[in-house]
Amino acid sequence: MLKSICIDYNIIEMMQFYWESIASRDKVVDSYFIEIAQKPEMKVLYSDDFNEDSVRKVLSAIMNRERLNNPTKKESRFWNLNLWMLEDLDNMRAMLKPIKLLNLDQLYDEFSDKGNVENLEVHFIPGHEDTYYKEDSKLIINFFKIMVDYMDPEVVKIEGEDFKEFVISKAREILS
Repeated sequence: MLKSICIDYNIIEMMQFYWESIASRDKVVDSYFIEIAQKPEMKVLYSDDFNEDSVRKVLSAIMNRERLNNPTKKESRFWNLNLWMLEDLDNMRAMLKPIKLLNLDQLYDEFSDKGNVENLEVHFIPGHEDTYYKEDSKLIINFFKIMVDYMDPEVVKIEGEDFKEFVISKAREILS
């Protein structure tokens, strides 16, 4: 029985501050990168070749306008994706818009009397590979997989599917 839905874009708002600050040539302290890296939702990204220190190292290198030394494939991908946000702040802002307008209330009616999940959490993180992760009652979506149509900014997709429909279908998998 679904009782609450929480859409959390805290990490992405922290990243927006980072991207906007770096684009303005402002400095951001390493403790800010560490705070992002230590967020529980970020742990789904971590493995032998990408960890909390990878996040700090990549974000610090970008801020200092340095190349990464001996990066892993995942660190290189994370570095490239973050640079993409810096190079096109308008696109980054367009990617944020559907997240902030996302409403999943229709799931209350559908799961008011079925399912084992009471509290659904939807999180958006800056990922490196996978499009989404499911962890207990959490749906964690890779922000970098959101694609906004340049010709029509109202058209937003993930993996070729409408953004909202994608999120709803993955949420249903957790709720069922």
